[in-house]
Amino acid sequence: SGGHGRWRGGPCLDGDTDASIDLRPGVTMSACREEAEESGGGGHGHSHGGSSGGHGHSHGAGGSCAPEDPDGRSLLPFIDLDKVTCLNEREEGMGRSILKAFADKQDETKFLVSEEDDPELIIHIPFTVAVKLKSFCIIGGANGEAPSKVKLFTNREDVDFEMAQDAAGVQELELSEDFDGIIDYPVKAAKFNMISSLTMFIPENFGGDSTRITFLGLKGEGTTARRGIVECTYEARAQMRDHETTRADADVGNRTTLS
Repeated sequence: SGGHGRWRGGPCLDGDTDASIDLRPGVTMSACREEAEESGGGGHGHSHGGSSGGHGHSHGAGGSCAPEDPDGRSLLPFIDLDKVTCLNEREEGMGRSILKAFADKQDETKFLVSEEDDPELIIHIPFTVAVKLKSFCIIGGANGEAPSKVKLFTNREDVDFEMAQDAAGVQELELSEDFDGIIDYPVKAAKFNMISSLTMFIPENFGGDSTRITFLGLKGEGTTARRGIVECTYEARAQMRDHETTRADADVGNRTTLS
């Protein structure tokens, strides 16, 4: 829709096979990507072949694909949507609107666009419980408005544009123009384990005056740990490091005095 050309993957293979193509290290494109039912997220269940529990549908082109979700389920049910914020969004609430069910990823009526002549965006996403982020999918606009890079931060609520530019993120990724949401970007699992929030800094796009995003999907696992517990754990670790530093300084001071 919208009149621009869309890049589409190939047809499904016969049988329950995932047709995946490596675009570059760490990025995969699944031509038969099927989103898992939102775990507790109020979405509708669906199945292939018309089995009970949802509506049946096929992909055509000589076969069907089994639901596959190797990077975990949607984290949408665990996002604290009311507290999602976005810096440099053209209208308030736009950043919140792109966090939607995978079944609605092609819905372009809800979108995020940056201020004119300024492609930068910062999206802060808090979770209601500690989560394990495994991958994300992002659909950008045409005419060079899709984001081309992203820097990720975890468990921070103080990220502004100056800090985002200067500070080292947890991970940085180069993005592709993906108009169909068929690219999943895996993250370094060990660095996104038990996180209470995710902040995404988008510094530039593919040459457009503004950056436009119509869908942002996060995949992983929710946990039973409440967000406050995670924050206390991180704070305790920081205090322990401070305590160890102070003790080490004291030991050095004592050795200096004794000598």
